[in-house]
Amino acid sequence: MPAAGARSPTTRQVGRDSLSQTIRSCKEQTYPIDQIIVVADNCSDRTAEIARRMGVVVIEGRGGSKASAQNLALPRITSDAVVALDADAALSPDAVELMMATLRKGSVGTCTAARPKDTSTIYSQYRTFYHAIANGWVRPLQDSLGRQMVLSGMANCHRMDVLRAVGGFPNDNITEDFNLTWTLHRRAHPVAFTAGAFVYTQEPTSLPELLSQMHRWTAGFAQTMGRHRAPLIDGPSLIVVGSQILDGVIGGIALLSLPHYLVRHGVARGLRTWWSPLWAVIMMASVGVAVRQLGWRTTAKCLPGWVAMQSLTGPLIAWWLFREWVLGRHLTTWTGRHGCRPALTPMPRSRKTALTLAGATAAALGSLAVLQRRTRTGHP
Repeated sequence: MPAAGARSPTTRQVGRDSLSQTIRSCKEQTYPIDQIIVVADNCSDRTAEIARRMGVVVIEGRGGSKASAQNLALPRITSDAVVALDADAALSPDAVELMMATLRKGSVGTCTAARPKDTSTIYSQYRTFYHAIANGWVRPLQDSLGRQMVLSGMANCHRMDVLRAVGGFPNDNITEDFNLTWTLHRRAHPVAFTAGAFVYTQEPTSLPELLSQMHRWTAGFAQTMGRHRAPLIDGPSLIVVGSQILDGVIGGIALLSLPHYLVRHGVARGLRTWWSPLWAVIMMASVGVAVRQLGWRTTAKCLPGWVAMQSLTGPLIAWWLFREWVLGRHLTTWTGRHGCRPALTPMPRSRKTALTLAGATAAALGSLAVLQRRTRTGHP
């Protein structure tokens, strides 16, 4: 039987109602829970007090990162599986039962589908539409390839023997869920998505908070891909990683460019340009998947926010990936649960030298091409 653990955020402190809701969702599971552990990591609020009043085990510590905080609880777990759950999230009543069924089918790890608790802001609308596409389209496709991109840290379930064998939740980059998922892939452990189980999440309520979270997710993705050489594991890994990059980078830039085409060429001619037919197909498919997940009314409410935020975040994702992979500057802290300013590693000297040489070479080749073209055309 599993043990359910909830970890407490630090900077965005968990309110009484949110934490109580999280704990209640664990207590109301249809599958028997051995113990509920709340890790009050670097907390200055009443998280520990509230949790103790609700009769759960509380561990107070100074882990400093999400992974280290979760690892504080592992020695206390005697069950054969563990559910890791964010302290501002809540599980559907049958979530643990369904995830345990996934483990019994042979997977060593799984995660729930995600759904925001409300659609009252443009940020939660964006995330609602995003999760709908992931739940109804992206994750099932990844399951068919045997390569889940990430067992989301919002709510995941792991076999304890395997989790202990890999050293617990990995703490050597900024996202433990990406890192753990690809550690399992590297060791040929099967993982899967549990579509019928849900975690209801508290999404960012401001643009800085959303961008901070997305910066962390993108940096963690980039760091994990580099650490595990993920695209090179096999063909399915290449497909999953490549599609993730195309969706995050090319998709956002395409949406950002669409208004320019329409303004410059008019709607009729603009819709015949390169980006628009491509995006017409993708948008139709995305809306269709969202409607199946959310219904027409919620889809219509969330679609404008998704388009707007995708247009904003696409170029940012491209920049964050460029900074991680090309400049070699890695995000090490962030302004979310770590409770500190975002920090980047300096660019390595070897990387500076290589980029300087590459830039100089490109400039020289460009100048040579211009000179040859002028010579052929007879211009001075």
